[in-house]
Amino acid sequence: MGKGGQRPPLIVSEEQKELLSGQAYGAQLLSPEDAWIGHLDHEKFREDVHQIGKTLSANQGTEDLRHLNKIVWMSRLCQWIGFATMWYCVNPVSIFLLSLGTLTRWTIIGHHVCHGGFDKCDKSKKYNRFTFGVGSLWRRSCDWLDWMMVEAWNVEHNQLHHYHLGEVSDPDLVEHNMDYLRNLDCPMAVKYFATVFMAFTWKWWYYAPNTFKQLKANERRRKGTQTEQQKATQTDPQTFDFAWFVGGGDHTHFSGTEFLVRCLGPYFVQRFVLMPLPFLLLGWAPYLRSLITLALAELCTNLHSFIVIATNHAGFDLYRFEKHCKPRSCTFYLRQVISSANFACGDDITDFMHGFLNYQVEHHLWPDLSMRSYQKAQPMIQALCKAHGVPYVKEPVLKRTLDLVDIMVGNASMRKFPTAYEYAPDIVEAEAH
Repeated sequence: MGKGGQRPPLIVSEEQKELLSGQAYGAQLLSPEDAWIGHLDHEKFREDVHQIGKTLSANQGTEDLRHLNKIVWMSRLCQWIGFATMWYCVNPVSIFLLSLGTLTRWTIIGHHVCHGGFDKCDKSKKYNRFTFGVGSLWRRSCDWLDWMMVEAWNVEHNQLHHYHLGEVSDPDLVEHNMDYLRNLDCPMAVKYFATVFMAFTWKWWYYAPNTFKQLKANERRRKGTQTEQQKATQTDPQTFDFAWFVGGGDHTHFSGTEFLVRCLGPYFVQRFVLMPLPFLLLGWAPYLRSLITLALAELCTNLHSFIVIATNHAGFDLYRFEKHCKPRSCTFYLRQVISSANFACGDDITDFMHGFLNYQVEHHLWPDLSMRSYQKAQPMIQALCKAHGVPYVKEPVLKRTLDLVDIMVGNASMRKFPTAYEYAPDIVEAEAH
């Protein structure tokens, strides 16, 4: 037996290759790409990761809050400059700045605050996970107004995605969600067109309804009233009904009217009714130019967010898993590394353009730390993984986007972690659903 209770890798013949890991959860032998699994000392890996996280957490303070305020003002300036210039003419600068302001309010500010990254630093509780954007439409409007509800995001992302990463029960497992497209019998050009369409519209057809569905499901679970049918993915094309989407009739998970009024409506009113309204005083032409700019900015922020978010956990070199594991266990920490991808990182401008999602490995190891802590942690975790022989993926974001598209259209598949080589003390026997 190897360190951590694992069996050493075996050399096999050509006839035995179908038994090798990577293609099936039931594989009994390790392929060369997975040979590191047989040598990993799980407990030592967990101890080392835990110690780094403990040190980072202890060193957070006023500098982390100052860094957050800097990012907040960068995001606001993007919005304000875009707003102040959008009426004059439809131009790429205004479009991009409005788009970037929306993106960063979500991926940097809302994202990290809702994880509790500043709960200990911010004594005013302005950036506290229990008050930020939740409880009322007023708080949502002041703190983080977007197509999705903050409460819904907290359930879908903070709870389900982070604690079921790479499992079928992970709502953001792209390969599983795209099964219908991967298996669709059609020309490849049609699949590529579909991915482009999805990239420009995914907040509307995926994130807003799916997060809201998870919020409603969570409410039903608490009441004990959720049915098996209501556990289905909101974006399943077999259950998607355009009449439901525009508010007609009832739906398995929630009514279209409730979805439009509670989820999509507030942002639509703020963005496309109130925001361009002042420019109507200058005439119809400035008003229409403002509306066009805002619409194009929404498409742009959809694409930008798709590139920096959907790519985080998809690729032929990342793993997915059959079984569920205990939170903060050896296996939990390992999965956060081998099922996540980082991008170029290191300075605030680069990180701002990536929405600070270029530290995905570090963020998944410790979701409740600040962005500044991730900047400090990244080289330490990369070195730690090298010392333990654990794969650590860090590549340009556009390269990872191409890997994502290959997964979506079925040109490639994620690696299946061999269940026989899971670290038994960490595994929950019941499979995740």
